[in-house]
Amino acid sequence: MRNLARAAVRAVGSGRFLTFWSIGVSLPLSLSVMAPVGDGIEPQAALPAMVVTWLCFGAALVGVATLERHGRSRPQRAAIVIAGIALCATLRPALQDGWLHLSALPTPSADQLPYRIATNIVVWAMVLSIIAVLESSLRSLRRTNALLRSVAQELARAQHGAQAFATAARKLLDQARSALAAAILDLEPTSAGVRRLGAEQVREWSHRLVALAEAKGAGTPGGTDGDPIDDGVPAPHNPRRQLPFRLPPPGIVALVYAACLLPYAARTQTSLDLLVGITALAVGGALADLLPRRRAIVRVPHGASSLFVMLSCVVGFALAALAVAQGVPPFVAAVSAIAYIGFALAAGSCAGVLHRLRCDQRRLSSAVAHAQRLARADTRPVREGLRAAAELLHADAQGACVMFALSHPAPGPEEVRRLQDDLAAVVGRLPDAFVGAHDPGAPASLTALFDTWAHVIDLVVDIDDDAREALHVSPWVSRDCYEVIAEGLLNSAKHASERRAEVSLRRVTTGAGPRLRVRVSSPGTAAPAARLRTSSRMHELGARLLRSPDGIALEAGFALTADTAVVSAEHRGWPHVSPP
Repeated sequence: MRNLARAAVRAVGSGRFLTFWSIGVSLPLSLSVMAPVGDGIEPQAALPAMVVTWLCFGAALVGVATLERHGRSRPQRAAIVIAGIALCATLRPALQDGWLHLSALPTPSADQLPYRIATNIVVWAMVLSIIAVLESSLRSLRRTNALLRSVAQELARAQHGAQAFATAARKLLDQARSALAAAILDLEPTSAGVRRLGAEQVREWSHRLVALAEAKGAGTPGGTDGDPIDDGVPAPHNPRRQLPFRLPPPGIVALVYAACLLPYAARTQTSLDLLVGITALAVGGALADLLPRRRAIVRVPHGASSLFVMLSCVVGFALAALAVAQGVPPFVAAVSAIAYIGFALAAGSCAGVLHRLRCDQRRLSSAVAHAQRLARADTRPVREGLRAAAELLHADAQGACVMFALSHPAPGPEEVRRLQDDLAAVVGRLPDAFVGAHDPGAPASLTALFDTWAHVIDLVVDIDDDAREALHVSPWVSRDCYEVIAEGLLNSAKHASERRAEVSLRRVTTGAGPRLRVRVSSPGTAAPAARLRTSSRMHELGARLLRSPDGIALEAGFALTADTAVVSAEHRGWPHVSPP
């Protein structure tokens, strides 16, 4: 219940406390639970007056919602909502009595008006708050899942592009080996023939390898056959196939039922009848909540949900029968059955939708984390391998041809054969040169990670020169930093109040030696009890959650050696990255 109260406090100032669903739910509530009760009041005859009362009440709520949307700050919006709902609930009983009077129908006694006003304030505040919390949770989960899905698809495209690029690079390398091997076998045994081999065929394949290495694209996203990309993102359940249903939290149905109907029961029933009704509600609610949770029933597919619905119907009809036995008119007593069964079905459906969205979020989070691990390599190692293979052809093969032509104006068969063996050995080393250049260092991996996330959130990256050097010097620290940053960005997408995050890497000096401090911060607030699980990878890495007035951050520090290294010029600088 504390979580529900905190969620209600967040929703009341969100600017979307009152929505279309709030107005829609107010109609059946106005015609059932909040219908006029008193001597001589017939519900059928009072139906037109109740409908007109609801139209006026709904119009007032629409006005409050309009003012709420125009609120400039959270406290201002919260004040508008609280004052507006309290005013509407206070005026509603008098408005209903006025329409009953205009319809020439009896009205409840005037001495009950203060009690009716208090009841309206309590009932409408609770019902509208529950609707706002549910809708806010659904909206937040859908927004987060949409963001995670876009991130997962972006990572899948990057991974697929890297795989396609690697396939194209290996294919070109195999073509170069086959073509050059054939050219070496057919080498013209003259100085001019050797010169042509180096100047034309070897040089051509060296340039083709370099051209592919410098190509801007990372391969065809759709693959060579034009097949669609399998991004590995789990597809959400189709909501049209079945209405999701799950057992609601224990006691929530009985609590809402009591909040809505107990005030009227306290006013119209004797103390003994009221005590019997409360006992029946407590016993029936406990049975409906606890019996479906027994282990033997949970193991049966849909057994718990089916039993909960059946027991809720039994409890609802039992409460209605009890009301009739206590002298309540059957039409009024039917409200008890309708209210309890309706609250139970609504609570189960809401719990089912929330559970399904949370499952989708967990699946998407796992898919994003898996895709981030697979996408670490980027295309840079493949490009470096192509450049290494091209350099091998240029320096060793083409250079050997030039030197042979200069030193052997009239070569003999044995000298040409040795040259062919040497060139074949160089061509045979192309795969080793291609694979040996694969060194997916942290800067390349982090660059790919930053580029991917920059497509979906406003990302600011701040890494100093000392930190870059440390990433090159310490591969294990680089790997751990990558994991912390990937986890921090994923948490920012899931929990931040804005699509914005900042990544900071700093080399700091401490009494225990130099350390690399990595921090991923984002706006928003975390629950007071939020912490890293002791079994999580982040806890194992020594990361911690930091709270500040500006937001929340995931921070970790890693020990470094005192050695330094020269950083390649192509890794100098990661600028501010913003989404396109």
